[in-house]
Amino acid sequence: MDTVPSKLSATAISSYAEQIADHYRIFSEGSAADLGRLVQALGGEVEVSNSPIAQESLTVNGARSFTVHLPPFTGSRRDRFTIAHELGHYFLHYLYPQHKGMHVFSRGGSNLAEYEANHFASCLLMPAEMYEKAYRELKGDHYALSKWFDVSPAASRIRAKVLRLGSGS
Repeated sequence: MDTVPSKLSATAISSYAEQIADHYRIFSEGSAADLGRLVQALGGEVEVSNSPIAQESLTVNGARSFTVHLPPFTGSRRDRFTIAHELGHYFLHYLYPQHKGMHVFSRGGSNLAEYEANHFASCLLMPAEMYEKAYRELKGDHYALSKWFDVSPAASRIRAKVLRLGSGS
């Protein structure tokens, strides 16, 4: 079953992600988003899966009961983005439309729901004001920014482009 997009605007998704980050206090001075803390606070868990079907997916059993499935062969920065992406599905495509019961979200494709989850992940991991400040301080160095936010340099470049900072390169 295809995931139904929330149809929230990019601005609304950004605000939603940043409100969640603030509410759960996932940032502390000088550190990247603590996704483990967020997943735990939400009643979820993260599991490395050898099953190709379950990799990079989210299984929701109900509110406050879900599992983010990661593949065994990706790096920590990719895993962090995947966790944030799956949390995007949890908030935007499960909680927001007030679904009940079990639901599975599988990553793949390039439809609106996947874009929404990617945008949510980017905003959760790199909140606009925090990212813009770091971008100025680090003079747009995406390798330094990726280290600061514990994301890939590609994710940093995309965030800069979305926020219209420099050339995004």
